[in-house]
Amino acid sequence: MSKMSRDKGQRGEREFFALLSEQLGTCVRRNVDQVRNGGADGVEVPGWAIEVKRWEGSFRAEWWEQAIQQARGDLDGRSPALAYRASRQPWRVRIPLDSIHGNYSDRNWIECDLPTFAYIVRESI
Repeated sequence: MSKMSRDKGQRGEREFFALLSEQLGTCVRRNVDQVRNGGADGVEVPGWAIEVKRWEGSFRAEWWEQAIQQARGDLDGRSPALAYRASRQPWRVRIPLDSIHGNYSDRNWIECDLPTFAYIVRESI
């Protein structure tokens, strides 16, 4: 991964977590250890392992797989959330349907905007 790509990703993480902090009314920071130790980009939101992607181009299914694996790994018991945004587009968040309505597999998911995700997080805490 190039330095420019890494920097863009870090800017995207800071942007998303700043906006999420505003929506939740509490400070949510990036997981800076993820570069060294791996894991989700955000683990400060109780019950959620958040992966953030900032890109140019089309959505990549492997991002969702990465979010699921990270939530299952060291963060077992957390629901995966994938936040992504292309330039000049709003943030979108993909979450498993069973995180808001039980009895579904993590292969069943929904996508929502950032305010809706923040509402779901508030209701899940």
